Amino acid sequence: MRAFEGIHLYYPIKAAEMCLVPNVVIPKKFRVPEFIKYTRTQCSITHLKAYCNKMVEVVDDEKLLIHFFQDSLSDISLTWYMRLDNTKVKKWKDLMDAFMRQYKFNIDVGPDRLSLQAMEKDNKDSIREYARIWSEVAA
Repeated sequence: MRAFEGIHLYYPIKAAEMCLVPNVVIPKKFRVPEFIKYTRTQCSITHLKAYCNKMVEVVDDEKLLIHFFQDSLSDISLTWYMRLDNTKVKKWKDLMDAFMRQYKFNIDVGPDRLSLQAMEKDNKDSIREYARIWSEVAA
């Protein structure tokens, strides 16, 4: 019966031990911005830049940057964040480095000649629209 109830699944854990950054002090007037959630399909560098731009008000407070980064993640990337070892993430740079190592495969790579040649005009697009799209991709 005890195994079924899961008596050994959970043991007393202090909330502070579960936090990636303990002793975070959130300013009273600080409002957490709305973030575009990272879903592993976007460029990781772009996500970090967008996050820092939203957190510009507290960009000098590394604990706040680390603490609220979880609010910009979703699904598997949030699970990744929750599994980070709080002994290894002491500074914002530590978190950025870990994030970049985890999602480096998503860094935007410029198109090569073959991918530009392979672009096809959609039947609904005009030649002018196709040229505009091709120019944007090439840029």
